[in-house]
Amino acid sequence: MQALTRSNTAAGFFGRRRACFEENSHACPPRPCSGGFTVIELLVVIVILGIVAGMVTLSVAPSEQRRLTEELDRLAALFRLAHDEARISGRAITWQAGADGYRFVVSDDERDASEPDDPLRPRTWPFEVQAVDAPEIVFGREALMSPVRVEIVTPTRVVIMDIDAFGELTVAQ
Repeated sequence: MQALTRSNTAAGFFGRRRACFEENSHACPPRPCSGGFTVIELLVVIVILGIVAGMVTLSVAPSEQRRLTEELDRLAALFRLAHDEARISGRAITWQAGADGYRFVVSDDERDASEPDDPLRPRTWPFEVQAVDAPEIVFGREALMSPVRVEIVTPTRVVIMDIDAFGELTVAQ
């Protein structure tokens, strides 16, 4: 059995470690160079940066689906606004749509809807539209309106929107 000496005990080990921190000590064994990163650490960092860059690229680039969703949300808000404005003012507001865009027409022409700050100004579709199958939708001063179905054909899909009797827009998938 090995005899316990001062060098094998905990005090001997810590004594040598303490000696390693003193200046001009030769009691320390040579240590490997610890001034850089390992290849694995560098690869992990590069992979993480690549994933983050990919996520940023995908979230910044507007896809057709994202533009379509935003435009449908805008249309829903504009329909609510047109419905409310028609009821408050007592003037009928008509929505007309085509493949190039859509517009709201006020019945008495007192309002200039071509102003850039007007929310009911004429707009173009922010994505390619091949066809629009939509009747003119009239928002009047009555609280209820006739339900309407609008069909928008894009190169990748057909979007069907239903406008209920209260002027609320829902998308049928």
